[in-house]
Amino acid sequence: MLATGSWLDAIGYAQGVRGSARALIQQPRVRADVDRRVLGAFLEHLGRAVYTGIYQPGSPLADSSGFRSDVVREVKEVGVPIVRYPGGNFVSGYNWLDGVGPKQQRPTVLERAWNSIETNQFGTNEFIDWCRMVGTEPLLGMNFGTGSAEMAVAYVEYCNYERGTKWSDLRRSHGFEKPHNVRYWCLGNEMDGPWQIGQMQAREYGRKARDAARQMRVIDGTVQLIACGSSGTNMPQYLIWDREVLEECYDQVDGISLHAYYGNTPALTRNSTARYLAMNLDMDRQIREIAAVCDYVQGLRRSSKRLWLSFDEWNVWYRARSGDAVDGRRQVAPKLLEEVYNLEDALLVGGFVNTLLRNADRVRIGCIAQLVNVIAPLVTNDTGVLRQSTWFPYAWALRYARGRVLDLRVESDTYPITAAGLQADFARNDQVPFVDVVATLDAQAGQACVLMLNRDLDGERELALEWRDITPTRVLACETLTGPDLKAFNTFEEPRRVAPQRLEPPAAGARMTFKLPARSYTVAQLATTT
Repeated sequence: MLATGSWLDAIGYAQGVRGSARALIQQPRVRADVDRRVLGAFLEHLGRAVYTGIYQPGSPLADSSGFRSDVVREVKEVGVPIVRYPGGNFVSGYNWLDGVGPKQQRPTVLERAWNSIETNQFGTNEFIDWCRMVGTEPLLGMNFGTGSAEMAVAYVEYCNYERGTKWSDLRRSHGFEKPHNVRYWCLGNEMDGPWQIGQMQAREYGRKARDAARQMRVIDGTVQLIACGSSGTNMPQYLIWDREVLEECYDQVDGISLHAYYGNTPALTRNSTARYLAMNLDMDRQIREIAAVCDYVQGLRRSSKRLWLSFDEWNVWYRARSGDAVDGRRQVAPKLLEEVYNLEDALLVGGFVNTLLRNADRVRIGCIAQLVNVIAPLVTNDTGVLRQSTWFPYAWALRYARGRVLDLRVESDTYPITAAGLQADFARNDQVPFVDVVATLDAQAGQACVLMLNRDLDGERELALEWRDITPTRVLACETLTGPDLKAFNTFEEPRRVAPQRLEPPAAGARMTFKLPARSYTVAQLATTT
């Protein structure tokens, strides 16, 4: 329930009114600068993510390089800041040399993570070209499964060293005289997973990462290296893996990865939407736990360096997880992991966006997995690209959340859920706020952004904002994503079944009360003075 006798009493709002939530916004109370990389994305050589997703030579929708122009337009318009590539499970069996050089000489191979045929017609250099075209930054993954430290280091030399060495001159012979200057690198992917090619024990992996990282920094001292964290909170060695890895390589890396996928399944939620829409709080908890492990190892090492987190795989994924949905059947670009997202999923994605921004003091990189076709907010066919429901909350944050994340004081009515533990025993009861809110301020541009999730499935909720030191002068945009059917989804035939609607905003001023529709995610962009 909403607390009484609090600071909110002093600002003149009635307590105990059903449907109310309140937030105090003060400019000096700042969580972190917004590193836009926290709203990045992911592309793996998996299913139709690359082939027919971003790359489809011969299509009337492709440019002369084979890049899908409609997808380029979507990605460029919202300004996706960083894209992780090429995997994912795929990377643990990938030889990067297969994907560079003259295309007619590149081998076609059996890709073993997803049992697909990989033509290698799209590789590192095509990806770098695509990144430059859409205005995003590359985050390259390395093969720590079948790959050696030697070949991982060679990959950095190929991409980042200017000239005069074996691998830099090989890049130049492929038509790229200038180095790619890739700054961010993932040292493997989910190496604790029994599904992973080349699965390793934590200390074995940590020592390999330490050795490779030391050599990479000889090649390029500016690289930012991300150690492979535990694959998820359901892993038996969760947190233990992260601690043991960092005890081996803490001094040589800059960050550690987190992965998590969420779904409205009986095992996790008992098909309860109320529990499902609270799952971004599970993400909050995972971030706190991994950050605590990092700080523990920092203390053990007596290090002055504080690691940051890379939440470089996150999304809703629970339907296309078995059978033909995960088996490529030795085809080229098969349909794999193609989730159809509904309004319910979009609301939770909005919650994840709020969580990532709220933790921007520690999470520097975040990647929605994935960007196109494969568990993705964008879907292509031969005639165009479709925005799934989950595209909208993600795109809003990219457009409007800039500057600094403000540290809000929020009070809200709550509702009870039964939270699943690691064994899904539903033994713990939690209270969840109906309203989840995050705000950013770009003081230089004179603009603020407020992102608001209303988890109430049945009723409108009022959110009263009290602005201190900041005065909104005009509402520039106010849109909401809502509807009567939580299971509604978009199709190429009906592309706007789930789409933003204009929400009537309150008058701009030091006190503003937003009326948030039931089951909704809302964005407001405001002009401000300070």
